[in-house]
Amino acid sequence: MKRVILAFLVMFLCTTITVSAQKVTMNLQHAKLEKVLSTIAEQTGYTFAYSQPVVNTDRIVSIEVTNTDLPQVLQKVFSGTNISYEIRDKKILLSEKKDVNQDPKTTQQTQKITVKGIALDEAGEPLIGASVSEKGITNGTMTGVDGDYSLTVPANATLVVTFVGYLSQEIPLNGQKTVDFTLKEDSKMLDEVVVTALGIKRDKKSLGYAMQEVKGDQLTETRDANVANALAGKVAGLQIKQSGTGVTGSSRIVLRGGNSIAGNNQPLVVVDGVPIDSSTGGTDDFWGNHSVDKGSSMADISPDDIESISVLKGPAAAALYGSRAGNGVIMITTKTGKNQKGIGISYNSNLTFERPMQLPKYQNTYGQGENGKYVQNSVGSWGAKMDGSQITDLAGNPTTYSSGDNDLMDFLRTGTTWTNSLDLSSSSDKNSIRVGVMNLRNKGVVPNSSFNKTSATLRATADLTDKLSFDAKITYYTQKTENRIKLAGDPDNIFRNYLLMPRSVHFSDLNRYPDYKFPENTKNPANSADLSGKPVSWTDQYSGLIRNPYWAAYKDTNSDRRDRVLGFGSLKYEFTDWLNIQARYGIDYFSTQYEMRDATGLPYWFAQGQYIMNKETSYEANADVLLTFNKQLSEKVGLLATAGGNLMYRRADGIYGETGPMIIPDFHTLANAGKSSARSALTKKAINSLYATASLSYDNTLYLDVTARNDWSSALSADNRSYFYPSVGTSWLFTESLNKWNIKPSFIDFGKLRLSWAEVGNDTDPYRLLDYLTLGTTYVYNPETDQVETILNGKKSNILNNPDLKNETITSWEAGLELRAFNNRLGLDFAYYTKDATDQILKMNVPASTGYSFKYVNAGKLRNNGVEILLTGTPVKTKDFSWDITLNYSKNKSKIIELADGIETQELQDPSLGSLGIKIVAAAGGTYGDIYGKAYARNDKGELIINENGLPTFGSDFVKLGNYNPDWMGGISNAFHFRNFDFSFQIDGRFGGDVFMGSIQSGTGAGTLKMTESGRDKMVVAGVTASGQVNAIETTAEKYWAQLATGTEPWIYDATNIRLREMSLGYSFPRKMLSKTPFQKIKLSLVGRNLWMIYSKTKGFDPESGYSTSNAQGIEFGSMPTMSSYGFNLNVTF
Repeated sequence: MKRVILAFLVMFLCTTITVSAQKVTMNLQHAKLEKVLSTIAEQTGYTFAYSQPVVNTDRIVSIEVTNTDLPQVLQKVFSGTNISYEIRDKKILLSEKKDVNQDPKTTQQTQKITVKGIALDEAGEPLIGASVSEKGITNGTMTGVDGDYSLTVPANATLVVTFVGYLSQEIPLNGQKTVDFTLKEDSKMLDEVVVTALGIKRDKKSLGYAMQEVKGDQLTETRDANVANALAGKVAGLQIKQSGTGVTGSSRIVLRGGNSIAGNNQPLVVVDGVPIDSSTGGTDDFWGNHSVDKGSSMADISPDDIESISVLKGPAAAALYGSRAGNGVIMITTKTGKNQKGIGISYNSNLTFERPMQLPKYQNTYGQGENGKYVQNSVGSWGAKMDGSQITDLAGNPTTYSSGDNDLMDFLRTGTTWTNSLDLSSSSDKNSIRVGVMNLRNKGVVPNSSFNKTSATLRATADLTDKLSFDAKITYYTQKTENRIKLAGDPDNIFRNYLLMPRSVHFSDLNRYPDYKFPENTKNPANSADLSGKPVSWTDQYSGLIRNPYWAAYKDTNSDRRDRVLGFGSLKYEFTDWLNIQARYGIDYFSTQYEMRDATGLPYWFAQGQYIMNKETSYEANADVLLTFNKQLSEKVGLLATAGGNLMYRRADGIYGETGPMIIPDFHTLANAGKSSARSALTKKAINSLYATASLSYDNTLYLDVTARNDWSSALSADNRSYFYPSVGTSWLFTESLNKWNIKPSFIDFGKLRLSWAEVGNDTDPYRLLDYLTLGTTYVYNPETDQVETILNGKKSNILNNPDLKNETITSWEAGLELRAFNNRLGLDFAYYTKDATDQILKMNVPASTGYSFKYVNAGKLRNNGVEILLTGTPVKTKDFSWDITLNYSKNKSKIIELADGIETQELQDPSLGSLGIKIVAAAGGTYGDIYGKAYARNDKGELIINENGLPTFGSDFVKLGNYNPDWMGGISNAFHFRNFDFSFQIDGRFGGDVFMGSIQSGTGAGTLKMTESGRDKMVVAGVTASGQVNAIETTAEKYWAQLATGTEPWIYDATNIRLREMSLGYSFPRKMLSKTPFQKIKLSLVGRNLWMIYSKTKGFDPESGYSTSNAQGIEFGSMPTMSSYGFNLNVTF
C-alpha cells in the first residue's frame, strides 16, 4: 500500500512542470469548418461560440499545421473571410469583422457621451465579462461583476454586445446615456461532448443508445449521505430502494429491471474511467444473527467531488465493459481544477435535522394483558382499558395503568447531520490541480448511534510536452459507525420490539435502572421468578427475543470502521492530431473492521455475553491501454476507432473471530471467553479483456457504431472462460437531412432516431467449479481427562459445484427518438427496449443420495421489456423569472420464460422466511419477483369462508398473491428562478406492485396498532360458513388478529406511493453587495429531503423500506421509519 501511495505522489509532483503556449497539429483536407473547429477545441480545451448568421460552419476548409500556436492557426482558418476571433480565458469568440475604414475625422467631429448600463441573460442574471464595443471601430470595454459597463462613444454610435454562448445584440444610441442589454442563448454552440464507456469522448448527438446525465450540483444542495439515494426519481428506468436501516444503510440500484434470477442485478460503478467495487453491505439473513447492514460502497464517494453522473442504461451503451456491465453502468466523472484561473476556493456547509417522515397510528385505549384483562407479564396489549389506576411492573415497582410516555419519540431523538467541504483549485493553460476535503458528522435518531466520515481528494492534470499529457487522482476515505440498526427479526431490532411493547408500558419504567438491569434479589411478585441481573423488560416470557429498547441501544452494541483508497494515474501521447494512445492504472482498496458486543445478562443464548470481531480487506486493480484513431476520411466521412485491453485483478481477505460466553462480564475481547472460534476466507478473481470500437459518420447526419469485447475469466473453466460481446448501433439526425432538403419545420431544433443491438453478460463468483472443504472446530467432552477438547474437522459444502458452468448472457434491442423544439425549450427522449437473459446460473435441488443438497446449473431465460420517456421544458423564461421542468416515466415488465428442466420455481428469499408464510419466487411462466403465500379460503363467489370459531380460514398451499415490481415509475422536478431567489422541488413515485407488511402483522398481533382498537369485546367477521350461511358467530379482535397472522394475504399491500422527495429554497447575495468583499458568491438555502408521503396505503409505514438489498424484495419487517431531513445549506466561493 505504501508503494502505491508513493507512486501517486511521484506522479503528482510532475504537475510542477512549466509548459508553453497552446499548440495545434492537424491535417484536414476538404473538411467542413465545423470539423476544423471541433478538432481545435479537442486539442486545446478551448470552447468556440458564434452566431449562425455570422459563421458558415458548412464552408469547406483545407489546412495543414504542425505544432503551431493557436492564434496562427485561427489566422489561417479565417484568412480571407469577414470573421474575426477573440480569445478570452478558455473561450474563442467568433464575430463579424468591424469596419476599420471609417473616416476618423467624422468620428472626432461627433459629440462624445458616456453610456452606462448592464448586460443580462434572459433569466435576469448579470453577464460578467461580456464585450461592449462601438460598432465599426476598436473602442470597447467589458462588463463587471454585476454585468455593468461604462463606455465613452459618439452620441450617434451603435453599441454591440457579445458574450460566449449568446447571440450578439446591437442598439443605436441616438443620444441615450443608459442602455441595458438582454442577450438570448445561441443554440448554434458546438455540439455537446460527453464521456462514454472507457472514458471515450463522443458528440452526444452521435450516440445510438440511451444515456442520461445528472449534474453534480443536483446532488449537493439537498444532499443524502449516500450519493446513490440522491439519484432516486431523477433518471428514467433507474430504481433506488433503501434498506430500512437509516442514514448508514445500503441501497439497491436496478436499471431496467433485474437480469439475473439468482445473481447480481446491480449496475457497474465507474469513477473517472476506472471500475470500482459497488457491492452493498446488506444482509438477507431475516433473523439477524448479529449481522447488520454495513452500507453501500458507492456511499463513500463525496457528492462534492462529483462533476456529473452519466447513467448508461442499455447493454449497447455498456458493452465495452463486458461481463461486468450486464446490468448497466453508472459513470461518475469527478471535478478537476481546469475551469479555475488563478486560485479558487469554495466552501460548503450543510446542516440538517432528522425526524421520522411518518409513523403509524397506535391505540392508547387498551393496555398490557390478555382477553380484556390486565396481565402483568403479558407480551401483548389485549388487556383492559387503561384507566390510570395503580399497578405494579414486572419487578413489583408501582406504576400507572396508562399510556404515559410510550410514544416512540419519547425514546428517539432528533438526529443531526453536519457536512462541511472545502475545495481549492487552480489551473493554467497546461496544468490544473484540485484539492477537496469533506467531513460528515451524523448523530443518529436512535440514542447512542453515530456516523462520521471524511474524504480527502487530490487531482492534477498536466501537459508534460506538446504531445504527452498526464492525469491522476487519489482519494482517501475513512468512516466510523457506532451502533448500526439491527434488522428484521433480530432480537435487538428496536423498531420491531416497539411494535410489540404494550401500550401501558412506559419508557421511564424501562429506563428506571442505570444499567438497564434489575437489581440483585429482584423477583417477579406474580410468579416469584428471579429477575436478578436480567434486562429490564415488560415480560420474562420471551425476554431473549423481545428486548428493552434501551438494552438494545446501550448494551448490545456494534461498531465498525472502514478505510478506503481510490485512485488512478494515466498518460496520454498524441502521435498526430488524429491518433493517440492512453495508458491508465486504477486501484480500489479498502479495509473494514466490525465488532459486535452482546452484554451479560440475557436469559437465553450466551447469558454471559458474546463478542464478534471481523476484519476484511478488498483490493481491485485495473490496468488498461487504449489506442484512439479520430480522423475525417473525406469531406463527408469521418471515423472514430479505438482498440485496447484491460487487466482486472481482485482479491478479498477476511478474518472472523467469535467468542462467548465471556469469563469477565462485559469485557469484550477475543481472549476473554470460555469458547472461541475463528476462520479466515480468501477469494481471488481475474478478468483479462481485449476490445475495439468503430464509429463511422456520414455528413454529420448518419452514424454507425460497432463494438467488440472478449473477456477471459478465472472464475470459469478453460473451455468456458472466453466469451465474446458484440454490439451494433446506428443513429440518424433526421433534422439535418430535412434541413438540407428544405422541409424542416422551423419549430424543431433537433431530431434523432436511434437503434441498437448488443450482447453482454453476467459473470459468476469464483470457486463454483469444484467441491471444497471448510475447516472448522468442534468441542467434545472427554470423560477420561474431564476436559473439553477441540477437534479440527473439515466440512464438505452442501453444494455440488459444476465444472461446466458458463456466464449468463444478455441480448438486448433498443430503439429511441430524441427531439428538441421551440428554441430548445421543449425536449423529448423516448426509448423502447427488450432484453433476454439466458443461461441463468441457478441453484437446483439434487437427490440426497448424492451427499449434496444443491447444484449450480446454467438454465432458464428471463425477459425484460419496457418504455422510458424523458420530457424537459422551459414553460416560462423572462428577464426576471424562469421555470424549468423535467418529467420522467418508465415501465418495465420482467417475465420468466423458462427455468431448468424439472424446476418450476426458484425461491429468492432467506428460506427461514417460510415460517412467516412468505416466499419471493421466480416461477416458470410467471413474472420476476412474484410474492407467494397462504391466501384466504373463499367460495366460488369470492366470499371468505369462516370456521366454527367465527374466524377466517386459509389454504394450506402457497399461491401467488402479488409481485414486488412496480407497474411504472415516474418523477417530476421543477426549478424556479426569480431574480436572486431559486426554488426547486422533486416529487416521484412508484405505481403498482405489492409488498408484504411484516410490521403491520407484528403490530396487529400484539394489539398495539390503531386498527386493533375496535372489536375488543366482540365482533363478527364478514363471510360465510362452510355450509354457505352468512356468518353470525361472534369473536374478539384479539382472536381475529391472531388468526390473520397464520395467513399471508392480509399482509399484502399495494406498494403505490408518492412522496415529496426533495425541496430547496435559495437566495444568492447580489454581486454588487459582495463587490468590496473577498467573496465571489454566497448562497444560502433552506433544504429538505423526504418531506412528505403524499400518498400510500401502508398505514404509516414506508412500502419501499425493506430489510435487505438482495433480490428478495417486497418484504418489510420492523424497518426503521424513513427519516425526513430539513435544514440549511451555505455555499461560499472566494
